[in-house]
Amino acid sequence: MFFLAVLSASPVIAKGPPRDMVEMKAGTPVSIQKDRSYLLFRVPKHHGVPNFEPVFLRIPNAEEMKLYEADREASFALAAPKLIAERDKQLSKQAAVRAAGGTYSGIVPPAPTTQNFNYTWTRIGNLQNIDAAAAFAKSAEEATYLVEVKPGDYVLFGASWPSGLASVHVCFCLGTVGFAAEPGKVVDLGYFMADRAKEKSVIPELASETGYGPSSDPGGTYLLAGTVRAVGPESSRATGVPRDAVEPARYRAVGKYLYPGAVGINRLVPVPGILDYDGGAVIDVQSGKQVPDNF
Repeated sequence: MFFLAVLSASPVIAKGPPRDMVEMKAGTPVSIQKDRSYLLFRVPKHHGVPNFEPVFLRIPNAEEMKLYEADREASFALAAPKLIAERDKQLSKQAAVRAAGGTYSGIVPPAPTTQNFNYTWTRIGNLQNIDAAAAFAKSAEEATYLVEVKPGDYVLFGASWPSGLASVHVCFCLGTVGFAAEPGKVVDLGYFMADRAKEKSVIPELASETGYGPSSDPGGTYLLAGTVRAVGPESSRATGVPRDAVEPARYRAVGKYLYPGAVGINRLVPVPGILDYDGGAVIDVQSGKQVPDNF
């Protein structure tokens, strides 16, 4: 089990931190840096299927978590007097109403602690959607993306509409996949596919978990279904990317996690040989065992 930490978490991903993941657009010369990693994936084109953007989470390392905790402690120390005073004010009002035989209708906040302190860290951003308009290469069949990232462990966190805003439209909080990105390497993720869940998808991999009708949609928008297909011998090769630096992603199943900033919640459609489900339990196909939750 590992901890999935979103260091800048809100319904719209915080704009303060610099982009942790940089899309390499068409025509950009590729020079593999030894201290960086690269994500390579393809999005197939299907008639009637809109574009959707994958959202990736880089799991923060120990140094980042230590820095985050220190900054949160410092911010809490500054905010605590005001938070305590507000709580005391509500407690006094509650006591006065009850002493008069009434029922207090106000809200008494819990005693403030660093754990319940509403804090957004903007020094580092580790959650990001990949701009659908920033393809490295395009053909009639698919768009190919090459993204420069920090080395580390990654999770396919969710999917978003290509609105031009940094956001998480649907999180795959009920089960998804993760992978490692090694320094100096291009991790070939194969294919990312997503579609609206209410209609039966023409994408074969999504057909079994779509077609639920409009009642599956969150209010005012669409629920999305998504999955991945591992790279294979038939997969296209990105021109200009050094072949000796490319290695296929070693996907692993990732258990459930919490993210209140998403518009909708779903699970990644099962991935053959990697990810499956037993009711609501996330199953690692390779071991046959249930994957622990991340909360």
